[in-house]
Amino acid sequence: MKKNRFFIFIVTLASLAVAGCNKVSIKPPNDFKVTTRAVIYTTQDTVTFNLAGNPDYITFYSGELHKNYAFANIKQRTPDSNLVTFSTTTTTPGTSTQATTDNNVTILASTDFSGSIDSPSIKKATWTDISGRARFATGASTVASGNVNITDITQKGKPVYIAFKYVSAGATATYLPRKEVVNSFTFRNFFPDTTYIQVNSFSNGGFYIKSILNNANQWIMTNASLTFNAPAVGSAPDEDWAISRPFDPTIVSPDVGIAIKTKTDPLGLYSYKFTKPGTYVVTFVATNSDSATTRQTVRQITLTITN
Repeated sequence: MKKNRFFIFIVTLASLAVAGCNKVSIKPPNDFKVTTRAVIYTTQDTVTFNLAGNPDYITFYSGELHKNYAFANIKQRTPDSNLVTFSTTTTTPGTSTQATTDNNVTILASTDFSGSIDSPSIKKATWTDISGRARFATGASTVASGNVNITDITQKGKPVYIAFKYVSAGATATYLPRKEVVNSFTFRNFFPDTTYIQVNSFSNGGFYIKSILNNANQWIMTNASLTFNAPAVGSAPDEDWAISRPFDPTIVSPDVGIAIKTKTDPLGLYSYKFTKPGTYVVTFVATNSDSATTRQTVRQITLTITN
């Protein structure tokens, strides 16, 4: 029995030793090279890149808009502006309807809201009323808000929340408060070379509903809209909030390259045609990898493209 155990122990050690010897070390593809016959081309030319070496994978970045290696791993940048847009419709004014000068709905922004959808947390936060930056409907016709610029409110490293608040003093009113419908909500980050659409509907805006006064009446949310139906004459006062999820004012989509080689593809030439004149830093990222290790080598060529 002891001999058998000793034999198993020796076999196990031998197996581990063989496995250690067979382990392949992944090295960076330093022998990978890229050359071209020239560095100046026209938009009518097809640029041929001569590739040497044999990496497992190659990714190509042309240096054009959205294809720039410099932005391949960047997910946050300082934006030129942060814009909110939406549209509204409301009840057409009448003899028994609240005047359009009485604003039932307002839009607000906060950078210190805790995210807890309860009355104390909502009241504790600092909310900036940005209603004066937007256009609102005064009747049944849909009115677009225009671009509501909140760049002066956003702060680096802090999320921003957007809220729609409905208020009516129904208990003292002798006429009907207005129905309010908000549609087509978007939040966008604008950069010098691109736009990032964080949200383009109420559902992916992550809005939560909270009634502060009079639970009988609340915002009703669908994928496309927020609706607050007009309370009855003489009903209790209303204060109701619809608050978004936090938005990152600096988020941006990383630029993406083109995969031009896998382990099974042969290496040789790669051709590309630029459609606009300019100076482009063309980047090839060569990769060797296995399930546990990745090694990369980056090669770049600066090309001038003319008409």
